Amino acid sequence: MIPLKINEACENLNVYVRNTAAKLLNEGKMIGLLGGDHSTPLGLLRALSERYDRFGILQIDAHADLRRAYEGFTYSHASIMFNALKLPSVQRLIQVGVRDYCEEEVVAMNRGMGRIVNFFDDDIKAQLYGGKTWSDICKDIIKVLPDNIYISFDIDGLDPKLCPGTGTPVPGGFELQQVTYLLKQIALSGKRIIGFDLSEVAPGSTDWDANVGARALYQLCNWMAVSQGKLTPSR
Repeated sequence: MIPLKINEACENLNVYVRNTAAKLLNEGKMIGLLGGDHSTPLGLLRALSERYDRFGILQIDAHADLRRAYEGFTYSHASIMFNALKLPSVQRLIQVGVRDYCEEEVVAMNRGMGRIVNFFDDDIKAQLYGGKTWSDICKDIIKVLPDNIYISFDIDGLDPKLCPGTGTPVPGGFELQQVTYLLKQIALSGKRIIGFDLSEVAPGSTDWDANVGARALYQLCNWMAVSQGKLTPSR
């Protein structure tokens, strides 16, 4: 009974976020959503799917989030990408930095038939240790991005030293500068960032979590604006 009540409440939240986002999009606003846990952006993705025929999701995350109704909760933070892929407008899911996943999620990746593209953290690190530059890896990522991109940034995609208070930290991950460089290259490549979420930041736990989260938000806002021609990069 408890999962049913929570599922109903979560769907009410999804409807609220979708309606609010649709109103803001109709007003010509750019939208970034701040979680909360990673389940929160589904309503925004629904609103964007009504505006764009096709777009991709670039997920920066330690986890794949491809579980079906995790522990009975349809809208679990561990199920956000499973639910997002139900939207026909989502052309491709590009996962970057994933390093914690289960057998169920591997099956989902394999069944994706190319709709899910993975740049696992272990593979990225192996390339870096072998002499490949982050710049070249970013080019590989950008090659598989559709023209319109939604960015879903779970803060635990970063090295846990940058987000110690987040709920499910995993060893490995990125420096914030690496993610910022990727965002910049996406914007300069001509791809259009149509929206974003930043989730799983725990600003109440330490000032450090809040500091890093605020800087990540600043970069997401700015590079979305650049990609839409509303800001000119200084360099």
